[in-house]
Amino acid sequence: MAALNLKQLTRHSAGNLAELIALVVLACLPLFLGHSAYAMGLLTLLAIYAIALIGLDATVGYLGQVNLAHAGMIGIGAYAGGLMVTHGFGLVPALLVAGLIGLLLGTLLAFPALRLEGPQFALATLSFGSLAVLCLNELESITQGAQGLSVNRPAFHGGLAMTATTFFWLTLGLLGLVWFASRQLLEGRWGYAIAALRNSPIATDALGIGALKHKVLAFAFGSALAGFAGGLYAFNLGFLQPQAFGYDLSVTLLLGNVLGGRKSVWGALVGAVLVVLLPNLLSNKPVFLAIAGVGALLALVQLIQAMRQREVRFQSLAPVGAMLLLLGIALVTSNLEEWRKGLFALMLFAVVVGLPEGLMGSFSHQLVKLLQLASTPLPSPSVLDQVLPAQGDQGSAVVDVRDVRLHFGGVKAVDGVSLALAKGEALALIGPNGSGKSSLINVISGLYKPTSGQIWLGKHLISGKGLLAANRLGISRTFQNLQIFADLTAIENVAIAMKGAYRMPWPLVAAGLASAEDRQAMSDALALLTLVGLQDKAGVIAADLTYSDQRFMEIARALAAKPHVLILDEPAAGMSKPDVEKLKRVISTIKSRGISIILIEHHLDVVAELADRVIVLDGGKPIAEGTAAEVRANERVVEAYLGSSAQHLAEISSS
Repeated sequence: MAALNLKQLTRHSAGNLAELIALVVLACLPLFLGHSAYAMGLLTLLAIYAIALIGLDATVGYLGQVNLAHAGMIGIGAYAGGLMVTHGFGLVPALLVAGLIGLLLGTLLAFPALRLEGPQFALATLSFGSLAVLCLNELESITQGAQGLSVNRPAFHGGLAMTATTFFWLTLGLLGLVWFASRQLLEGRWGYAIAALRNSPIATDALGIGALKHKVLAFAFGSALAGFAGGLYAFNLGFLQPQAFGYDLSVTLLLGNVLGGRKSVWGALVGAVLVVLLPNLLSNKPVFLAIAGVGALLALVQLIQAMRQREVRFQSLAPVGAMLLLLGIALVTSNLEEWRKGLFALMLFAVVVGLPEGLMGSFSHQLVKLLQLASTPLPSPSVLDQVLPAQGDQGSAVVDVRDVRLHFGGVKAVDGVSLALAKGEALALIGPNGSGKSSLINVISGLYKPTSGQIWLGKHLISGKGLLAANRLGISRTFQNLQIFADLTAIENVAIAMKGAYRMPWPLVAAGLASAEDRQAMSDALALLTLVGLQDKAGVIAADLTYSDQRFMEIARALAAKPHVLILDEPAAGMSKPDVEKLKRVISTIKSRGISIILIEHHLDVVAELADRVIVLDGGKPIAEGTAAEVRANERVVEAYLGSSAQHLAEISSS
């Protein structure tokens, strides 16, 4: 049999192999530990916390929101599962109810909480966690309150007793299933959409992805796993008290997620080890001091490296200060338990600032370089005619703007604009800075709600209905200030916006049945990247692309929605002359397929070459309309531009 060549492994296949090995090794541990009940309890707790941290990562890692409700969700799930068994139900219905309660509560909490950001969201989730503990403590007739609730581990079907070892193997098997399902969801197109929200919620709505929907799904998914993990927790410990699910557990879980590594199921496993061991380390001062000393030393090494490169920043200094303070507290205090919250807070601060990708994030990057693991091969591009079919019926009105006004207090950004855009027409909006061009297209695309007036897309009234509704009816756009999904590759940026590519419901996606849809979406996305000349950079992280390439990628992403109307907001801004020539060819190709275009552009040679009609705005009002040559000859246009800009207008007729 041929030896395994690591260089032939892709990152994805290597990850699958490593996960399988890890689960097999964990499953074999009882054979070496003598089936000790204490050891089996710790190993089972590790698997339970790994499930909980995979759920927490959906909110913290992918959405980028600090979620302090997770411990409360685990507690509610634990009591729900425990009470189900106490009333005579079996293991399976108890776990299902625990997970479903987590799903329901997570959905109900997500709708109001996810409209908040940053500290406000953290406080909202902290309030829920505190309320959950209070309710579990006060409902003594149901939960036994502070006295605690005893829970017997349910037997197998048929009355066969479940030992600590068999329960560990069961929990480990469930972890494997959760691990697989979460990879299908969070490391596929569902995870791409959630990660996109972290970079630009506006762009996700403008592309038809739906910001609020995916936020709620991510939070509800994580809460369901928390409730499910809580049910397992109840059967592992056999005794529940409300205070076990309070603030300390919330912070410990958050620390486990950040230290293990966000957006990584491996990070969840490493973080679970931390969550299980850290409370025990506080009772063993010498071991805790040794770990704190190693942490301080690593932070000092990072600082010295930064000093040698003359790049000493807050990210280098802060972890050293935090770890030295932690080490000092640990040296002078006799009881570390009294300083639990402060020590956890210092560790969390040091990790967030000094190791933002966590242990597994940093380790995986180094491992990929060491083993020279290849990226997953890209599929062949689809035929462009299938991805972006030509649209007929040239000349019929597709957008009708009727006396639209947009006022910001006393400022009239758009003041009574009416225009009609024909199918297949390229309409340019020009004018001096502050003339209302961007405000007008923001109203047309649904980003702003007009103060008055109407906007029709075909037979649909779309004014004031938002970006998402406008996109679903056929309007797509780019932005003056780039709104890329910086953490995703170029092809992932485009693939998640492919209209009609993803029809399979998320439970089937979690079961791994969406691979054909994913491959088709990637093929279609590659066809659009080929259109804009980025086929060789499809696998490059968007943040690493040049500015011009990011502009072209944003155009390809806007086309993924298969729009009837494409709005381009200063696409040539910041481009070199060769890139501007390339942009002209790309827009000409798009126009040739019958897509109507609204173009804002200061490169007037681009306007002259591509626009069928030009509207000049000044002070929020149209002051001229016609061909490029006609507006150049208009005296009001020259007066509006003044000086050197008026000279640029002359380029319209000469280009």
